[in-house]
Amino acid sequence: MRVVTFKLDEELLRKLDLYCINNRKERSEVIREAIISYLERECKLSTREL
Repeated sequence: MRVVTFKLDEELLRKLDLYCINNRKERSEVIREAIISYLERECKLSTREL
């Protein structure tokens, strides 16, 4: 896997960390899952528009 760097505001980072602690997951895992879900949802929406 490649390393990607991006910026988050403090509040979003706090929420992410709290979620990770409560669900015993690493930040990277949660972010990957969120991106996959977002892209799957968006691709389905754009396919319907065709």
